[in-house]
Amino acid sequence: MPEEAEIRGTVSKVGEETVEVYEISLDLDDASREKLKTDPSGVMKRFLESQGYTVNALHMPDLRADDDGWPSGWSHIPSGPMKSHWFPILL
Repeated sequence: MPEEAEIRGTVSKVGEETVEVYEISLDLDDASREKLKTDPSGVMKRFLESQGYTVNALHMPDLRADDDGWPSGWSHIPSGPMKSHWFPILL
C-alpha cells in the first residue's frame, strides 16, 4: 500500500467572527431554474438582497446541473473584516 503523503503547514487563528446559519428554500419554475444554473452567484445575490440582506461576497461552489450539487444551507458573517460574506454549507 502506498505511503500517505505528508502535509506540512501551520494553522493560525486570525480572529473571531460571529456566524449566522440560514436555510434557503427556493420555489423555482423551469425558467428560474435555468437562470439559476447559468448564473448561480448573480441569482442568489439578487435573491438575498431582495430579502433585505447585504451581500458583499457570495462564495459559490462549482455546481452541477442536477440538484445534488446545491448547498444545503448558508453561513453568513454579520460583522468584522468578512462582514456580509456568505458561504455555502455542503452536507
